[in-house]
Amino acid sequence: MVKFEWLPVTTRSSGENLSIGMHTLQGAGTGPTLGLFSTSHGDEAYAVLVIREVLRRVDPAKLKGKILAIPLGNPVAFESFTRTTGQGMNTDMNNMNRVFPGDKGGWLTQQMAHAISSNFVSKVDYLLDFHCGGVESGIDYVLTHAGGNETHERSRQLSRIYGTEILFEHAKAVHSGTLTDLAIEQGKPSVVVEVGGSIPANDPNYLEKCVQGVFNVMIELGMWEGKKVLPKKQYLMRRRILVRPTNGGMFQPEVLMDRLGKSVKGGTVLARVFNAQTFEELDVFTAPYEETIMIMMRGLLSRVNPGDYAYILGDFSSAEVIENA
Repeated sequence: MVKFEWLPVTTRSSGENLSIGMHTLQGAGTGPTLGLFSTSHGDEAYAVLVIREVLRRVDPAKLKGKILAIPLGNPVAFESFTRTTGQGMNTDMNNMNRVFPGDKGGWLTQQMAHAISSNFVSKVDYLLDFHCGGVESGIDYVLTHAGGNETHERSRQLSRIYGTEILFEHAKAVHSGTLTDLAIEQGKPSVVVEVGGSIPANDPNYLEKCVQGVFNVMIELGMWEGKKVLPKKQYLMRRRILVRPTNGGMFQPEVLMDRLGKSVKGGTVLARVFNAQTFEELDVFTAPYEETIMIMMRGLLSRVNPGDYAYILGDFSSAEVIENA
């Protein structure tokens, strides 16, 4: 049976109590504690489906160890379905995944991060930190970075075991104050899983793949009996580009969401941005590499703001091919 509890954070200006929900599933056997976390960014909610399905399927009698799960890490940002918290004057530290371990007496975002650090991260041995596409985008890969100690190496191993075809490795950490950095600093191997978004939400096969990834990790950790399901080949890349539009306007894709996780030839027009009032074309996005992998993409006709995420594009020539039996 899954136990549910509220982690208290603070009182909002409306007088409502702000809390973060956490699920605990205790197995009958002994084993490690695996943390499942989602939606530090409020518009990245696809993994809520993944966590819900995992908790539905796990039989406590067959589980060795414990699962702790927070499906909605930033309920304030989720309420507005925005990446950042955007709470009143809280404009300088409103990206939750940059403020861990947080501060009990700080900004609202810091207070939520503190509650998560104190009541969740402190209790897990391993962590899967889910990030997702939003209402107009999709993403499908696992992100990791090289490191020099045993925890980093185990994190890299588990990143592969989750089972996405595309993996990306930074030479070193890119941001500070992330949830995974906090966990790794505490000696807890952690995986950044970037899956889902607008298109796959109603695709049962895609959801199954994401759920299987969690079970792959549990099998690897000795928490669950079964056979890991991995793609025949995985591609570990070390070169990519993040594309942001300089101008806002109407975003009209020419490469659609069915190409997520697949390649397109260099020079292919991916999308155009035009002024919705004058119809002037403002930006044209093209594939930058000879063989460009669509790691993250916008695939829907929509409005776009200056500086929004448009694409994460990988260079297939940088890929290390991992063969799985």
